[in-house]
Amino acid sequence: MKMKIIALSLVMSAGSVFAADVAVPPTNAERAVCAGLTAAKFKVYGGSGTPVDSTTSFFVKTGFDVQCSANTFVSFAENSATLFTVAAGSGKGNQSVKGSSNGGAVTVHAKCTGTNDACGTGDITTALTAAAASI
Repeated sequence: MKMKIIALSLVMSAGSVFAADVAVPPTNAERAVCAGLTAAKFKVYGGSGTPVDSTTSFFVKTGFDVQCSANTFVSFAENSATLFTVAAGSGKGNQSVKGSSNGGAVTVHAKCTGTNDACGTGDITTALTAAAASI
């Protein structure tokens, strides 16, 4: 779980497009944490130290807080009780990144497709899908 938090933290410093607190989602659902608009702090699964319902089969067992930077997009998915994937990119451009709890590495996914290579939500969704498919 520490690898997931490290990977998510690394990606979160890049940002997201849909900013909001995140409640416990269904398995395999993409959840956008950072919206790419302004810097803000959000709670995932109730925030730091909040236990996640033990009857669910999610990878994350304790909630956490995410600090989103402006111009960044970050999404994650609870793929199963043993797999958590994450993706991110910058609205100012260049490349999207992806990572998973299967090895914990956050790696470059692809060059972004927006004007001046800016990343957008589509780039992040594609990277998140690729993170789960590459397992």
